[in-house]
Amino acid sequence: KCGFNTERLRTILIALYIIDLAGGTLGVIMMSHQLFQRRPQSVMTVIIISLLVLHTFMLLSIPFRLSYYILQEWKFGRFACKLASAIIYLHMYTTFMFYVAIIIIRLFRLEFRKCYTTTGVAAVWLVGALVVTPVLFSYYGTSRTYLSSECFQFHKEIQEVPMVIINYCLVGILVAVCAVLTVIQLSVIFRLAVKYWPDINSHVEFRAQAKSFFFILVTLVCFMPHHVFRVYYIQNCHLDKDHKLLPYNEIFLALTAMCCLDMLCFIAGIAH
Repeated sequence: KCGFNTERLRTILIALYIIDLAGGTLGVIMMSHQLFQRRPQSVMTVIIISLLVLHTFMLLSIPFRLSYYILQEWKFGRFACKLASAIIYLHMYTTFMFYVAIIIIRLFRLEFRKCYTTTGVAAVWLVGALVVTPVLFSYYGTSRTYLSSECFQFHKEIQEVPMVIINYCLVGILVAVCAVLTVIQLSVIFRLAVKYWPDINSHVEFRAQAKSFFFILVTLVCFMPHHVFRVYYIQNCHLDKDHKLLPYNEIFLALTAMCCLDMLCFIAGIAH
């Protein structure tokens, strides 16, 4: 059994993943079609393509999660369970890295040659594939014994000291980076608003910075709640004998997957 203590929480989780799957798939298809038609050659295009690939991998794992939460039983083996678990975390942090790259490039109006950007993005993929993923698979879900019919039940792992330290570091880095970028971005937007008032929307510079703030909003809405709750979860999971906190952790994790809806925003012209 998937360990959900109320039907309402399980319904919320299923609904979130259905929205992620439907909206994310539509966004990926539409954005891929647009890129194929226009064939733009720019630094931002390289990052957007990387986001498309990332979202696609994550979306492919969602049907397995939905199957588990609907049937309340895992039927795909331990390896598939670890893979589906790892993908959503790899997706979240790699997406965050690309968001930060987009924000910094636009914020400071940095210019890179496309070859340098491609090399940097390729390096991120190689580190993720050759370093992070093997390490994750070597230790993730291996220190405790779990039933083959259960998945995403790695709450016991998080009580290990190394895992606690790693999680606190990840939370600290994400919150600090997001806070700094938010302050800088808002100050730039405010300065431009004062400079160009009242015809602020007619100036390309202001519109570009306002659109850049979209990525910070996605981080605040999708990633921040999960990380704030994770601190509470780590501090209280040893007291949670009935695993009542686990469903809430899964719901906040499902919320992080909603960042894949960003492609619909690209299509709508929020970011380009």
